[in-house]
Amino acid sequence: MNCRTYPRADCDTDHQLLVATVKVRLAKRQRQHSIPPLNLEELKEDKAVQFAAEVSNRFTALEAAHNEVTTEDLWKGIKTVLLEVARETIGSVKLQKKKKWISDDTQ
Repeated sequence: MNCRTYPRADCDTDHQLLVATVKVRLAKRQRQHSIPPLNLEELKEDKAVQFAAEVSNRFTALEAAHNEVTTEDLWKGIKTVLLEVARETIGSVKLQKKKKWISDDTQ
């Protein structure tokens, strides 16, 4: 950082003019990988029964190991079961590209 003061500015004040050169170094933002949104419209159809059956089948296997696991590990297991079954049965929503906010006619 480089700075300098100029004590005699051309105005009637007791303040001093300060001129500084500052270099700003911004850190890069790290993007978090987000989970793609699930296609919940599929649950309104017959896939809801298939989803419920698959979840109940996987939870029976998870309940067998319930006694030997901490609550944190149990929560991670429940979360992974729900997300895996949802991805397999209902899938995720395909993201659409955003339209340009300005068209070629207005440029």
